[in-house]
Amino acid sequence: MKIIADGMLGKITRWLRLAGEDVININDYPISPEEEDEVLLNIAEEQSRILITRDVNLYRRAVKKDIESILLEETDDIAKQLLKISESVDGDVEIDLNNSRCPVCNGKLKAKGKSFVSGKVPKNVLEKNDKFWRCEDCGKIYWQGSHWKKMTETVEKYEDLRG
Repeated sequence: MKIIADGMLGKITRWLRLAGEDVININDYPISPEEEDEVLLNIAEEQSRILITRDVNLYRRAVKKDIESILLEETDDIAKQLLKISESVDGDVEIDLNNSRCPVCNGKLKAKGKSFVSGKVPKNVLEKNDKFWRCEDCGKIYWQGSHWKKMTETVEKYEDLRG
């Protein structure tokens, strides 16, 4: 699934990337706020991307142009947003680190061993973790750190909502 998200949806953008979805966020582009809507619509149309937004007017414009679009409600509940997106595209959003993308740049993540990340992560991180992933585009390294429990809780809530 290829998606483009408006600038208000940075958090869900990162989550969808972790789920392995190819997601562009308009904030990835150095454009003025006045240009955003037009650029969003153009990219969605040219690249056959699903537009996700909270902006009712932008959503209506997209629908008029026959661009597949999802209008998200005003909530910071990631699990509910993931469910809405899954239901809208008749598919499941699966969080799988073996298929994830970089939450920062949308590049693909690749599993790496301790020897590869040695000297690139803090020593205590290297000692406490066995699994690491590196973005093939920006080089950022990820591991199952202290935030992992909160992420797992969000994934479990999403799966419960899915049924």
